[in-house]
Amino acid sequence: MDFIPTTEKDRNEMLKQIGVNSIDDLVKEFKPAFTRKLNLPEPMSEFELIQHMQMLSKKNIILKYFLGAGSYNHYIPSAVNHLLMRGEFSTGYTPYQAEISQGTLQAMYEFQSFICLLTGMDVANASLYDGASALSEAVLLSSSYNRRNHIFVNEGLHPQYFEVLKTYCNAADLELTNEIDDKTSCVIAQNPDFFGNIENLRYLAERAHKVGALFVICVVEPTSLAILKAPGDHGADIVVGEGQSFGIPINFGGPYLGFMAVRDFLLKKIPGRVCGMTTDNKGNKGFVLTFQAREQHIRRERATSNITTNQGLMALASTIYLALMGRNGLNTVAKLSYGRAHLLQEKLVGAGFEALNKKPFYNEFVVRAPKSSKKITSSLFKKGILGGLELGDDKMLICCTEMNTVQDIESFVSVIGEVS
Repeated sequence: MDFIPTTEKDRNEMLKQIGVNSIDDLVKEFKPAFTRKLNLPEPMSEFELIQHMQMLSKKNIILKYFLGAGSYNHYIPSAVNHLLMRGEFSTGYTPYQAEISQGTLQAMYEFQSFICLLTGMDVANASLYDGASALSEAVLLSSSYNRRNHIFVNEGLHPQYFEVLKTYCNAADLELTNEIDDKTSCVIAQNPDFFGNIENLRYLAERAHKVGALFVICVVEPTSLAILKAPGDHGADIVVGEGQSFGIPINFGGPYLGFMAVRDFLLKKIPGRVCGMTTDNKGNKGFVLTFQAREQHIRRERATSNITTNQGLMALASTIYLALMGRNGLNTVAKLSYGRAHLLQEKLVGAGFEALNKKPFYNEFVVRAPKSSKKITSSLFKKGILGGLELGDDKMLICCTEMNTVQDIESFVSVIGEVS
């Protein structure tokens, strides 16, 4: 495709039209006025600069993470970034002329395939922005499908997801209710929930389907899917969640990756893109964008959503991670996370904490501390440990992943003993 830039004559004509003589005149209102010389050090050679940056890096404090609550500290194999940063991936953009981007399409197709395998669903799209917006898109999908406007949310949904959901519902004239009836569009449940609890949600699916509502399961910690029953086996019609655990660093909260998978009867309602595999007229395997139900591609009134793009680079990171880990690797990550969390809970109970989870839990759990949770997390932080999320005066939400070694757990408990 040819790219034809503006000429100097073009630019001068445009500047003349808006009444300025130069680009500098156009932007002078936005330029900071420096009245003094900047206090900058003398220039360095490349060698000196590298030494300087290495010295600064030694000031970084590498914390031991026992904090989850929606962002999880999992190990990322080095191959993920090495492959992700290849120029053809890191500079790629949304393929508007999709079929000439076979590599991008294949990556999307494989991402969708992994999500379907993990969730036990029929169709997945090529990713969304993050878990919270993916959940809200599922609500819009449900309302579009059954023309109802009541939304039921089971207890235990991530509070930040709930806030995003409220914003969407307010704009779309949807109502959050406390009962399931013939006005209910969808029933939402998070599993494991915000407090780490695991539940068999089949009863909720049956209640939803009895009144003609769709059942939506939200998965915020997707490594759990390696050892728990797939959401599809719980009777879910839509599964959404956050893919950050699959090869994406915590990154101070983003960019992250939303995923969505549905039963096949909802295929034409799913937002974003669905990539498919086909053969060309010579019998060669190829990939195409099978559905693009966005307002850029079809009449606006028929668009399923105004969600504008997929998280292509983040989806690729997760695809590489899942391909590298495989079924056995992901299973190991999940079992280690589960085992370490239960080991820490047992030791904390022995140190005077009260376990508050009354149901089975995955890798997060809630405890009541014998002293102020703020005092405990502050003491842990001074020892280089990010100790968990404070849930009020004496409650804490604590998380373990495969990154928390047994020695880390011993250090955690040792500091707790000093404080208590």
